[in-house]
Amino acid sequence: MSPMLGLGDLNLRERLAPDVPTWVTEWVCACVCAALAGVLRALISLVVVAPPYVFLYPLVLLATLLAGWRSGIYSLTIILLGIWYVVLFPARFGPLTAGESVALVLNALSGVAVIAVAQAFRTSYRVAEAERAAKLEVRDLLLRELNHRVKNNFQMVESLLDMQRRRASAASTEQALADALRRVHSMAQAHANLYSPDEAGDAIDLGAYLGDLCENLSDSLLLSGDVRLDSCLTSWPCDRDRAVAVGLVVNELVTNAAKHAFPTGRTGRILVSLKQSEVGCELTVADNGVGMPPDAEVNSRGLGRKLVEGFARQTGGALTRGDGPGVSHTLVLPH
Repeated sequence: MSPMLGLGDLNLRERLAPDVPTWVTEWVCACVCAALAGVLRALISLVVVAPPYVFLYPLVLLATLLAGWRSGIYSLTIILLGIWYVVLFPARFGPLTAGESVALVLNALSGVAVIAVAQAFRTSYRVAEAERAAKLEVRDLLLRELNHRVKNNFQMVESLLDMQRRRASAASTEQALADALRRVHSMAQAHANLYSPDEAGDAIDLGAYLGDLCENLSDSLLLSGDVRLDSCLTSWPCDRDRAVAVGLVVNELVTNAAKHAFPTGRTGRILVSLKQSEVGCELTVADNGVGMPPDAEVNSRGLGRKLVEGFARQTGGALTRGDGPGVSHTLVLPH
């Protein structure tokens, strides 16, 4: 928010309504600003000789910004009467001189000009806010329509893959189509979670997003009590496109661990952790399963591995693997 918009938000009359009547807010602001002008001038006069009108304009401006032009007029009137009664009249206990009268009138006119400028600012601010709200409403409408169409496209692709999987005769073909279906579903879930119109701003909490993702993975992979998917995630701000890539990395690694790390009857645990580091944060997906076979380096160039490496590159991070017990993958995400 810019300084101008922040100043325009100081509208006590609208903020306190309807709990406090507008006329009460206007008079209270006017009296407080007028009293503040007198107190400040009295304090300054203890050090130097302060002109009578030294705090007239800033306090009248403040009253107008806080409660509108009527409050500005009230504060201007109170301050001018106070200057006449406290400063000018006691000086000679008689009528004002021509110079004092001219000065009083000129300062009154200048105060009215300040009120007019402040009120014009308030009006332009309200108009700008209304236009901004209208544009946001149109943007949200378009975004909802776009999300609806993208969701339909994902569902169509999922349906086609599922139909093809059911017709596949070879087990390997059926498994490949099932993996493709799962990956498309993961991308659809990521889009639905991260690009909702209800999520404002460009940055999201990566820890919260991965927590939701782990819950979905635990349900979709049908993990039983024998194999648990746990998470230990700290809060870390991340832009949406980067979070999608991180989520897809986690999706692939968790799925691979659930499929290969725990043969039938073996119990175990998959842990997804996110912690802050000096360079940014570290994401780790680890299991305590059977580990990688000796020839894994030779046979590790499958589609899943390529996807993990590709998604990791999209995040701008560095992916490393550790062995024993089980397998762990760590993705270091710089700021």
